[in-house]
Amino acid sequence: MSEEEKRRLTAKEAAGVAAKYLAELSNMNRLDISIEEIELSSDEKYWLITLGHPRSYLGTAKDYKKIKVDAETGEVISMKMRIVE
Repeated sequence: MSEEEKRRLTAKEAAGVAAKYLAELSNMNRLDISIEEIELSSDEKYWLITLGHPRSYLGTAKDYKKIKVDAETGEVISMKMRIVE
């Protein structure tokens, strides 16, 4: 299969993978997770998904996670804190 024929996850699919991963990892309700940013890497190999979720200790404040998803396989590659200034 050539590079052009490989199927790539859509942005919506990648965001779903990332939200499911965060919810399962943190034992969080998926309804509490918001999709903040979606970006395809410049080499088109990864989706970079930023998710927001409520800080349990500060009312309405949010924490953010940046999750890197393989665009072809849907495997989560990494999860990092995203600091918003």
